[in-house]
Amino acid sequence: MTPALLALKPEAQLYAQYGPMRTVVNTTGSADAPREQADAFLFNLLGGKQVRESVINGADGHADLIIRCVEYIDPVTQKLRWAVDYWSIHRHMASDHSTLALAELSYEKAVRDEFAEPTLTLSLERFTRGLASFYDVTDVI
Repeated sequence: MTPALLALKPEAQLYAQYGPMRTVVNTTGSADAPREQADAFLFNLLGGKQVRESVINGADGHADLIIRCVEYIDPVTQKLRWAVDYWSIHRHMASDHSTLALAELSYEKAVRDEFAEPTLTLSLERFTRGLASFYDVTDVI
């Protein structure tokens, strides 16, 4: 089944059929992968192929928040997986799945959730035109 066809199913049905995302890195809480493997996952995530990205830059021009959907190789199983890599000045979290459609669904949810309940202190101007003005870079419409 293609990612486009998977995306037509309700989110709950997708998770029931394919299972939930797996948290592999979490600087502020628990993860499904052992903590001693975090550096290996971070290395592979950073070297992975970026599929999608949303960014909020700070006043200094450097990124304060980056949410990416990444294709990468799991350092433990050596299998191809897709991850949502959420990095901000406050925390870093990455979750992955063996199905691209679920990773993309999770990526879009993370981007929209950040807009709905921002974790950064942002100016009111960021909220004037929805996601287009909230993020400096985004592909979520």
